[in-house]
Amino acid sequence: MTLIKDLLRTAPAWSAAVLATTAIASMIQSWQVQSGLIDLGVEIPTGLALETALRDFTGLLLPVLAVFGFALLVAFGIAAWLKPRVPLLAPIAWPPAGAFAIAATLMAMHAQFQTTPLAGARGLDGFVLFCMAGAIGGFVFGWLKPR
Repeated sequence: MTLIKDLLRTAPAWSAAVLATTAIASMIQSWQVQSGLIDLGVEIPTGLALETALRDFTGLLLPVLAVFGFALLVAFGIAAWLKPRVPLLAPIAWPPAGAFAIAATLMAMHAQFQTTPLAGARGLDGFVLFCMAGAIGGFVFGWLKPR
């Protein structure tokens, strides 16, 4: 019963973390793909770039929310378990947990598909930026989580 109470108490913070991570990752996805096209000489007007970013967000919203949501749920659970056992980790547990969640997700996708379906995360820079999105989500979780 305590586990269910804890999950319900932290659900709003987790939801905000998932939404923040997804929104930032979606922006990174769109920016990375558009940047690659620009590098190839394709001209992308500002209006089209913004429209594309919005369509990327809406198109990726449900699948990425589901995948990143599950990954963050697991990572935050592990971090909550580790915090009392590793005192040095306690003050900073949530951002590394968020970054690790996204890193593990992207690596699992790559292991399964020999690539990641998220084109913006295929290079090292995209991978790191996606992990930073997870870290920001972890920060949001830690900030909003009830004490």
